Amino acid sequence: MIARRYIIVLLSALLVAASGCTAEPGLDKEKFAGLDRAAQELKAVVASGRGCEVPDALLERLDSGTAALKDRTASAAERELLAAYRSLATVAHDGLFLCRSRTHLTSFKFVPKGRIYMTQEHDPIVERYDLPTERHIYKPTGVHWRSISTDAIDTVWVKAGALIKRIEVLQKYS
Repeated sequence: MIARRYIIVLLSALLVAASGCTAEPGLDKEKFAGLDRAAQELKAVVASGRGCEVPDALLERLDSGTAALKDRTASAAERELLAAYRSLATVAHDGLFLCRSRTHLTSFKFVPKGRIYMTQEHDPIVERYDLPTERHIYKPTGVHWRSISTDAIDTVWVKAGALIKRIEVLQKYS
C-alpha cells in the first residue's frame, strides 16, 4: 500500500514537472538564409585567394542581416549562430581594412616592403588577432612608429575561414 502511494506520488510529480517543461525551438534555417548566402560568397572569395577583393556590398549584407536578426532569435542555437555571423562580419571588415592599409605610405622609402604602417585604427585589430608589431624610427624627425607584416592579412582571412566552418557546423547540428 505504501509502495503504491509512493509510486503514484512519484509519477504525479514527474507528470507535473514534465508538463511545465517546454522544448526550446531549434534553428529556423530559413531565417538565416540571407546570411548563409553572404557567408558562402565570402568563403568563395577568400578561398580563391582574392580576400582583398571582397565587395563592400557583401559586408553590408552581413551587417544588415545580423542587425535584422538582433531581436529575432528564438533559441540558444539561433543566438549562437547569430553571434558567429557577427564575428564573421567583424573579421571580414578587419581583413578588408588591412588590405586597404597595405599601400598606405608605401610610396615613402621609410616604410619597409612587406610592412603595413600602423595608425591608431590598427590597434584593435592587432589586439584581436595578437599580431606581432615592429617598432621603427623615422630618422629625420626621430618619431617612432609601428608596423605589422602584410602576412597579417592572411591571418585574418584564415580566421574568417574558421568562422565559416563553425557556422556550417552550427547549421548542420542545430
